[in-house]
Amino acid sequence: MPEERDDFWDLPEITPKRKHPEIKNVSPSATDAVKLTFGEATESKKYIIPARDKKNGAPEKHSEVILEYQPEDSLILSVRICKWPSDYSFYNRFLQDAHKYYRVKCDEAPFVPFFSYLPQYNQMNIDQLRFYLYWRRQVSHGNFIKTDYSYIFLYLYELINLEDVSTPEKRLSAMCSVLNGYRNSFSSLDRYLGEWICDFCLIHRLPPPNELPDDVLSDLMTVVSLREFYIKSRENVHDTAMRDLIIRNNKYNYTDSAAYGPKTKSIFDAHLIRSVIYTIEKTENVKDGEPNLQKTCVSRTAYNGALCVSGTKCRIDAEYLSLNRSYRFRGIITSLVKCAENNIRAALGIKSRLSEAGLSKETVAVMKEYYAANLPPQTQKRVKRVTPEEAIRYELYEAKDTGFDPASAAEIELSSWELTKRLVEDEAAASADFTESSVTDPGSNEVSAGVFFDTTENNVAQSAEKTPYELLCGSLPPHALEYLRRLCKDGPAEARRFCRENALMEEAVVSDVNDLAYEYTNDIIIDNGNIIEDYLCDVSGALDKI
Repeated sequence: MPEERDDFWDLPEITPKRKHPEIKNVSPSATDAVKLTFGEATESKKYIIPARDKKNGAPEKHSEVILEYQPEDSLILSVRICKWPSDYSFYNRFLQDAHKYYRVKCDEAPFVPFFSYLPQYNQMNIDQLRFYLYWRRQVSHGNFIKTDYSYIFLYLYELINLEDVSTPEKRLSAMCSVLNGYRNSFSSLDRYLGEWICDFCLIHRLPPPNELPDDVLSDLMTVVSLREFYIKSRENVHDTAMRDLIIRNNKYNYTDSAAYGPKTKSIFDAHLIRSVIYTIEKTENVKDGEPNLQKTCVSRTAYNGALCVSGTKCRIDAEYLSLNRSYRFRGIITSLVKCAENNIRAALGIKSRLSEAGLSKETVAVMKEYYAANLPPQTQKRVKRVTPEEAIRYELYEAKDTGFDPASAAEIELSSWELTKRLVEDEAAASADFTESSVTDPGSNEVSAGVFFDTTENNVAQSAEKTPYELLCGSLPPHALEYLRRLCKDGPAEARRFCRENALMEEAVVSDVNDLAYEYTNDIIIDNGNIIEDYLCDVSGALDKI
């Protein structure tokens, strides 16, 4: 039997060799090419990327300017509306159907679900079309019945694209009506309609709509990209939207403060924003914030995300005073908010600990002027908190008011004197017995067990000399004291471990400590799992003395 050859399966050896075409070098001067070298080795290869040739030397196509204007009394300084650089026809069927069905009405039709990412008339069956015509008529009369997202967006596409069937003011009013009627049921309407209403007003040279309430404007400015459009007036800082936007443009949220709680919430909400606006009005260097606002340019596609035909599509170029990008202005507002909280803390008797960097002496004086007139310092009295059980017990055992009776008063006085006489006699006898039992051996240093030293006065003096933090630590239960000690000395991790080992809820322990701290120091000492830095030295010193 012949032996098998080992090289039988060596296919590369028996297949013909492929010849690789040679790459010829191209002269860079002939094609105006650029040489790029990859790698730093001596045998690096060179690749030539030819430059792109312009097609027949045609110039670039620029957008045609349709409208250019400067709004009055607005943070938007100038607006330029440019035609969309290219024409398209794939939404022409929608435009034809929109003109066809714009005047058609339906008296009544049941609700039929309808969903489409880009709703159009030709996507609906006859039942969906009948309901849409009925729903659109109800909305025009202010009846916001049950519907779907797709019906709402189809109606909005009509209002955006049908420019020849109604005036821009009426179509804008219809957009605002839809937003007010359905924003609570369809949360994303704020984001879409907030942008589309802004584009619609800029294109048709309309001011911010008056149909939207102040609370709706405030919500819109949290989701739209050009928030400055919704500021109705540059001069009137009392405008609710302007006020909310100024307060929102800061880096400090006073509702997260340790001093902001159920008892102080009403005071913070009533005075903090008002005091900031008052200071902005009275202080010239930050009045309206305009000297510190930065001019910014933006170029945006109109009706982004909406079905928009070629004749309606355009580009908007705007120059405006940006509140969000004006970092110096945001810093001033942040310092004003902190300064306002410090004044509220001072009025409530709470230690002020926030920085007011960047504010002039004049600004700080104006802020204090507001609080001196509207929230003077209060003298707080420490009131012992009474639990519901104690309140019931006091109510049951409280003496009834029966009025003054001279005879009863004389009888009570007589019985009191008799009791006093008996107590004096018993005390004299007890004193004699005590003297005999407390005699000690003259040569002995031990004192009899009957000897008693009264240290009441010394204890009172020592209590009077203790700081509020020492009194706080002395009144804490053992588990709360140990938790506070570990939190101060070893950190939050060790304090949490102590709670786990002893089956304690850390939130409950922190609440007990802060409740007592508020009684003794008028402020809490633990915030976000850590000792407040301003109180750390005081608490540590008090723990060392316990």
